[in-house]
Amino acid sequence: MLPVLVTTALLAFRLAAAQTPSANFPVVLNSTSTLTLAVEPACGSLDAATFTELNTGINLSNIKTVVTFGDSWTSTGANGTVPLPPILHPPLPSAGARNSENRRATNGFMWSERLAADLNAKLLDYSWGGAVIDNFAYNTTSPRNATGVPRSDFVAQTALFALQGRFLDALVPRQTLYTVAFGINDDGQFKIAGGDMDIAYNTYVSKLGELQASGASNILIHGMYTSHPETDALQSRIFAHLRAAHTTNGTQIAVVDLQRLFGAIAAAPADFGYTGNATCLVSANTIAGGCADPDRSVFYIPGHPSMMTHGLINEYTAAVVNRCIVPT
Repeated sequence: MLPVLVTTALLAFRLAAAQTPSANFPVVLNSTSTLTLAVEPACGSLDAATFTELNTGINLSNIKTVVTFGDSWTSTGANGTVPLPPILHPPLPSAGARNSENRRATNGFMWSERLAADLNAKLLDYSWGGAVIDNFAYNTTSPRNATGVPRSDFVAQTALFALQGRFLDALVPRQTLYTVAFGINDDGQFKIAGGDMDIAYNTYVSKLGELQASGASNILIHGMYTSHPETDALQSRIFAHLRAAHTTNGTQIAVVDLQRLFGAIAAAPADFGYTGNATCLVSANTIAGGCADPDRSVFYIPGHPSMMTHGLINEYTAAVVNRCIVPT
């Protein structure tokens, strides 16, 4: 079994003050929160017609392993391995590896790493930047399209987990939390050249079914942080499927709608403690031209939360799971 490295690393880096970026030396990070969670969850009902925040019975105090699937908002760059420490190597803006793609799309710990550390749990991360639900769903990514550029997808991530997950952890059902977060890139690819959201939906529920068949009994879904007609409808269909799965086989589900969190931040950023630019860096490739205080920015690189915002995502996720328990 892999050691629980995330918790140890988090404790170590909390003791170190952030240093001024340098072109010659890595930067050790201070993950002490500078922000305040200034919004409450909007707890809903299993009878809701659309995607709504709730928890049917996941108990975070029981969780010893967190398994994640998704895109760059969740990826630690580990892809089923042990994540590299979230150290910055200027002028690269992303925390982790110096010269490879195995980096986080932020300047420190991801929300999933913070959640695992808070629970003293092991993190098995299969998320990957740019991922969609299914490459075959969009004209821009489909392998059938000669101009397509296939990305990581939920299909590939669950396939890798099926190959190695059982060797990395006991995956005791009541002690394992599976988190799934897709949609941002799905909307982007759909907007570019169209596709078939029915394929995305069918793949999503099929992969959820495979996870349940292999023992997944605690599933947490992150909704998108912005509203789009296609993905809003997709999320509501997925919610209906999860509701049916809970009714049929007792799968415990939790649903977190990040639109509420990011809508509240956009409406009153100062209430959360933001005082800087909404987005710190002007490029995803370099820190040149960036802000002086990323801890006070909502986004670090364009379209990706700062380390401190990831802390809020973790806090908000835990708040939904702990407060939005519905009678079943």
